[in-house]
Amino acid sequence: MERYNTYSDHLKKKYGEKVYKIPISLPVTCPNRDGSLSSEPCIFCGSIGADYETKAVGLPITRQLDRSIAHVGPKYKAKKFIAYFLNYTNTYAPSEDFRSWVEEAMAHPDVVGVDVSTRPDCVNERYLEILKESSEKYGKDVTVELGLQSSNAHTLLKLGRCHTAAEYVDAALRIGRYGFDQCTHVIADLPWDDRVDVIETAKLISVLPVTEVKIHSLYIVKGTELARMYERGEVTLSSMEEYMERVALFLAYLRKDIVIQRIVGRASGGNTLTVNGGSPWWEVKSRIDELLEERNITQGCLCDYIDGKAVRHFL
Repeated sequence: MERYNTYSDHLKKKYGEKVYKIPISLPVTCPNRDGSLSSEPCIFCGSIGADYETKAVGLPITRQLDRSIAHVGPKYKAKKFIAYFLNYTNTYAPSEDFRSWVEEAMAHPDVVGVDVSTRPDCVNERYLEILKESSEKYGKDVTVELGLQSSNAHTLLKLGRCHTAAEYVDAALRIGRYGFDQCTHVIADLPWDDRVDVIETAKLISVLPVTEVKIHSLYIVKGTELARMYERGEVTLSSMEEYMERVALFLAYLRKDIVIQRIVGRASGGNTLTVNGGSPWWEVKSRIDELLEERNITQGCLCDYIDGKAVRHFL
């Protein structure tokens, strides 16, 4: 019995076969890096170079796709692919540059869709219109990924996000009006959050037109402000047991139809001080699956707060 909606099953049902995401590196930055909002990145954000498996960073999009497909296609027995604009804030670039990148990716014959990662405060109607026009022109799907991390405004301030949940709500509603899939990123074990915050984050996501979620633990990338705080003893990470408890809670309160892209993060050990408490990602995932089974928790089993819960007895 599946306890939650897995991304791999979702893609197989949607496209009729296995689909693999190809990371694309683009020459973009972030308003938290260039001085627009801040000259300092979020405290957990390191230098990102996409296309980790084939190291095709800096190449034209078509070349990045071709190289990655040649590598991962046979490895994972995939023939269809999603072009994943991964690094930094991909809608924080001149709009016509953005259009050319989207159209080049969508024009690739093996690509079935484009997945654009961005910040909630960088979702603008102009960019959404470009995605809509390109999607209609090439007949390809669109997903927009938003980094929320937490619904707690105080935690977001600690993280240096330079936005709150309000910008996230605005972005999610805007994306929803275009009918695109949208994925929200959540860090379930932030030191400044408790279990109530995790539940509230799941509930906030559930009442918005969100279709997918990524959940992972807080891992510490070398050279970041978070790494310096960690080394100075200013930040204490939760145990993996606490992380798993929070993931179980999050899933219980999350709307049943939302697709779970991941429940545990993966990061290069050479670039991090700590990730997943030192445990392999597949071990953490297995332990979460076991916990859900032991507690008889299924996704959405506590999602009873929608549609006027308090007045249902009058119906």
